[in-house]
Amino acid sequence: MLEQGFCPDYASYGEEELAADEFFQKWVLMPDDENNRFWQAFREKHPERAITLDNARKLVKHLVETGFHIPFLTADEKQALKSRIFEMIGQQEKLPRNPPDGTSGKKWGLPVAALVLGIAAFFTVTMRKNNVQAPATVQTSTGIKQVKEIFLPDGSVVVLNGNSSVSYDEAFGAENSRVIYLKGNAYFRVKKQSGKPFIVHTPEAAITVTGTEFNVNARTAETNVVLTQGSVDIALSGTDNHEAIGLREPGATLSYNAEMKELTTGNIRADLYTNAWDGEEWHFDNTPLTTVIDLVEQFYGTSIVLENKALNQLTISAVVSVKDYSTLLRVIEKTLNVSVTESRDQVFIN
Repeated sequence: MLEQGFCPDYASYGEEELAADEFFQKWVLMPDDENNRFWQAFREKHPERAITLDNARKLVKHLVETGFHIPFLTADEKQALKSRIFEMIGQQEKLPRNPPDGTSGKKWGLPVAALVLGIAAFFTVTMRKNNVQAPATVQTSTGIKQVKEIFLPDGSVVVLNGNSSVSYDEAFGAENSRVIYLKGNAYFRVKKQSGKPFIVHTPEAAITVTGTEFNVNARTAETNVVLTQGSVDIALSGTDNHEAIGLREPGATLSYNAEMKELTTGNIRADLYTNAWDGEEWHFDNTPLTTVIDLVEQFYGTSIVLENKALNQLTISAVVSVKDYSTLLRVIEKTLNVSVTESRDQVFIN
């Protein structure tokens, strides 16, 4: 959150300065309604800064992916950190809040920006070292039709889809394993770390990986896993089978219904997921309507009611933006010549 009565002159910031700014970092790594509104308004007011914003976002993500842990500090920690930074780079703190010439303060180069982020991680650990307590839980959730990209401290990425939540200890990755809890639907890109397995817990399963990409849907009593790269081992709760089930090929799927005690495996086009999160598009090629409906329900957290069961046999061929929910519904409507209506968190197709 920005301090009341104080707004930095972001319009004059360079890429490295933005990347070193805590409010900007929070928008990139932990977007919420407040910072989304601010930076969207900023982009609309300063369209000429769009490239700078995009490059700064990439820089923050790159620093996290390469091992920097960017915590959000308390006011006291920030003040102490600020003094330490200027002491280390041999400068005095001379950054006015509103520079009289309309420009920002000292222009930080990339090495200094990286130094700031690195010292932040070191200094937070140092300050809290003597205050032994159970790690705090970090939790992030999304509303219906809302998608968030979450960067974990180990460099792994979680694309949290609509109406979902993840939680993990603040000390994530500090021990011999990396554990995260999921309710709903998410796509995981796990950074490989030797000796530190990455474990995703859902209400009915524990999915263990080292370095891979996969989608997990645990929105109902049925847990569904789709592997897109690498391999995973899945341990199911409430079954007589105590052996982990492995998925080894891209597109391999596992579905487990805890209520019915039903386990099924199969295959699906892995590119329906990889294109969605790498290229931000769905590539439908004679894709059954039932598959499209399942994807939309997973990603957006909505419920789709197919009132005319005969439509189950229809297929769709189209390229649609993952982020454009309304366009997706219109494509289904026009392509299949059906009626699509919305009511709160439900969609009806007839």
